[in-house]
Amino acid sequence: MKRRLFLTGAAAMVPATAVHADAYPSKTIRVVLPGPPGGLLDVAARSLSEAMQRELGQTWLIDPRPGANGILAAQLVLGAPADGYTLYLTVSGHVVLNLLMRAPFDAMADFKPIAMVGVSSALICVPPASPANTIAEFVALARANPGKLNYLNPGNGTSAHLIPEQFRMKYGIDITSISYKGLPPGVQDLLGGRLDLAIVSSTLAAPHVKAGRLKAIGVVGLKRDPDLPDVATMEEQGEAELQVQSSIPILGQKGLPDAIVDRLNKAVNKALADPEVRTRLAHASIDPMPMSPRELDEAMRREHVRLGKLIRQLGITADGV
Repeated sequence: MKRRLFLTGAAAMVPATAVHADAYPSKTIRVVLPGPPGGLLDVAARSLSEAMQRELGQTWLIDPRPGANGILAAQLVLGAPADGYTLYLTVSGHVVLNLLMRAPFDAMADFKPIAMVGVSSALICVPPASPANTIAEFVALARANPGKLNYLNPGNGTSAHLIPEQFRMKYGIDITSISYKGLPPGVQDLLGGRLDLAIVSSTLAAPHVKAGRLKAIGVVGLKRDPDLPDVATMEEQGEAELQVQSSIPILGQKGLPDAIVDRLNKAVNKALADPEVRTRLAHASIDPMPMSPRELDEAMRREHVRLGKLIRQLGITADGV
């Protein structure tokens, strides 16, 4: 009897978080996205879905919640218990959200890094009739036509906005930001020749480039697009310092137990090693980039400092430059 009482008492002394972590996961895991169905984040989440369900033994429920620059999705996650059953799969721009607008949370302090999915690539595109075939030639064209050229801006603080603004600042060119609610409507105007430049996700742009409806003059990414091997990267064109890539981290609430973070991190990294998952991500122009929670935390802090400095230099807010 005494031994039984001792064991019962010892079990009672184990922290609740440890017990929950040992049993995790025991039900569906909801993955909230700040982007729309069919978008880059949705594709990334679905690419991982089968492998994550196989590894964790639970359903990986994808929940797209676009709107308000990610605030709606982030609030939904922060309003849920920090138990590992509501996760946030977002983009690297999350780290500068508070620099762009007033939000009812701290994008850095209120979230806990879990795992990195990867880095997506994009293409710097111009209409087929444009005389520019490289970044340098576009800069020369803009210099020769001050105030006459424009670019697609799908949202302030995005890579599609920050890269052209850096061209403007570095080279002193006069190009106009044209705001759109996302890339798709802006790409239609680019296809119609009503825009002069756009940074477009490779998944969306590559089919148009291969069909001759758009011209790619540069790659925003770690390497050339295998389907467009003649298009040089920004680094190859001497613009490495202006590159702003979109990475895809998975976050939880700040109170999420470390044991659950480690469990999820190992599951994500194992999924990223799966050849089928890597093939699906490659089709979406996402390069897998497994990281530990600590490595992701450090990467996010570096990006927060770097992009924060850039946003302040450019004087960017959520509504305009």
